[in-house]
Amino acid sequence: MNWILILAWSVLGVAAALALWFVVTLVREQERRAASVMAGGAAGFLVLLIGLSLVDHAALPWLLPGLSAVLLLAALAIALPQTRNASLRVVETPPRVDERDALFHRFYRLKPGTPEFDAYYAAHPDKRAIDDKIRTLPPLAEPGSKTYHPLVSPFQAACFDVIEGISRDIEWTPCPIEDRPVAVDAAEISARIKGFASYLGADLVGCTRLDPAHVYSHIGRSPGTWGAPITLDHGHAIALAVEMGHELNRLAPDSPTTTETAFKYLDVGVIAMVLARYCNLLGYEARAHVDGNYRVMCVPVAADAGLGELGRIGLLMTREFGPRVRLAVVTTTLPLQQDPPVAFGVQDFCAFCKKCADICPSGSVDKGEKQVHRGVEKWQSQQDTCYQTWRKFGSDCSLCMKVCPYAHPKSGAHDLVRWLIQRNHVARRVALWGDDMAYGRRPREAYPYPEWHDVGG
Repeated sequence: MNWILILAWSVLGVAAALALWFVVTLVREQERRAASVMAGGAAGFLVLLIGLSLVDHAALPWLLPGLSAVLLLAALAIALPQTRNASLRVVETPPRVDERDALFHRFYRLKPGTPEFDAYYAAHPDKRAIDDKIRTLPPLAEPGSKTYHPLVSPFQAACFDVIEGISRDIEWTPCPIEDRPVAVDAAEISARIKGFASYLGADLVGCTRLDPAHVYSHIGRSPGTWGAPITLDHGHAIALAVEMGHELNRLAPDSPTTTETAFKYLDVGVIAMVLARYCNLLGYEARAHVDGNYRVMCVPVAADAGLGELGRIGLLMTREFGPRVRLAVVTTTLPLQQDPPVAFGVQDFCAFCKKCADICPSGSVDKGEKQVHRGVEKWQSQQDTCYQTWRKFGSDCSLCMKVCPYAHPKSGAHDLVRWLIQRNHVARRVALWGDDMAYGRRPREAYPYPEWHDVGG
């Protein structure tokens, strides 16, 4: 019987150590509420263990093994693989999207009084009322917005201005060098490109064949003749992602989220432009697609390249960072080895989680079941009301990213949870329950601002 008690105490000790591990992780992340909740649970468990050790000896032999058996069964229930993760269902080939219908085109390129402005709203009168209402609100990072600060907001604008300045002329052509293009092996060049991308600072990179359905049909916001048809005869694409720092993202919906967004768009844009030029120097056509200058839709390309899945909020959900990433794409004629798409449980988790939909201040995130949109069965957020809220806040809100259970920072403890929920449906339910208990269904934790970004006073 002694060995049974030893095993039981060992199981209980491991459980206590795991709880302590999570408490330490949360303290380091300055998650006071979550750390307190976890510490309270761990303390209660410790009191239970001490109490059991003091009970009458006759009861101890079956109490401790019974409790340890329950814990072992629970661990098996959430750890054993038990589900095949479903992929996003494509019902039919999606039609190409006109970039003129993209939300940002309407506010960053259409100017009242211009022929393009009049032509667009003549063709889309249903959008005129909401767009005119949004135009009465101050633009992001400009005076009059709720989060505007004279020493902070210009930094955000500076990042976007630099992106615009260096990305206007990215229609480079292959260098006319003798014996070009360089003969390459698809597997080798793909590995090298991934290495270069990581060296430049990309956190995620993948290669795929370019689906023509992901190429815009006509020029809208991006440079070129407004309304001109887009032709992009590139067979392959490189998808790039950089992590948005958790420390600033968790300050949503305040100004630091816009600072992080602006810089990471600049960051990933530079990486894309360097890689596109590299492809050109090998003698192949290539084009970078970066903030404000896209010919393709980055999220579906990134999903095809295996960087993540499309989630309820309409953003790419990655294994490593959840939706806390910013994307860019390079399309090219360079032959590349295709990475397979991934499915790690997002479609199932997003179906019942709905934290993003519950916290969305404008109700823009779809709370219902998936519907078929453009040939794909997915959730469809309302971009108009979402952007209207951005203009009211003076930031890009990001509350949906802040509360996403996938968005916690990378650490051993959080990575363990990610590993469990990608393979087990029960673990997903338990993880969401734990996330709600620790962080709250609508988190209200007050986090410290970096001193250099403090807008107080």
